[in-house]
Amino acid sequence: MVILNGLPICDEKKAEKLVKLLMKTSDAKKLNIVDIEVNFVDEEVDGVTKKTGTGQAFITLNNDADARVCATTFNGHKLDKKHIFSACTFPDFDKIISYGEDNKTSEDYKT
Repeated sequence: MVILNGLPICDEKKAEKLVKLLMKTSDAKKLNIVDIEVNFVDEEVDGVTKKTGTGQAFITLNNDADARVCATTFNGHKLDKKHIFSACTFPDFDKIISYGEDNKTSEDYKT
């Protein structure tokens, strides 16, 4: 699975178009993408819930090799002037989250 950050905030109709664009951009057939789930962060301000910040997508693929290629394909991809994607695989995300928890250094994560 790949986590994709930096998606534009949009309504459901535009989110469907965004998923189609992501599928086209990633050449979904070559990467064996199984599913793309788009999520947006909701925030309540003065009693009104609205979407804020940027959106995320969770891209499910058939295997780890395809996930690494997908993350590389999307990381740094410019959708437009305001939206540049950042992407990583779930194992890489876990490394980022746990970094420093056990007093590990960056040397511990080199492969």
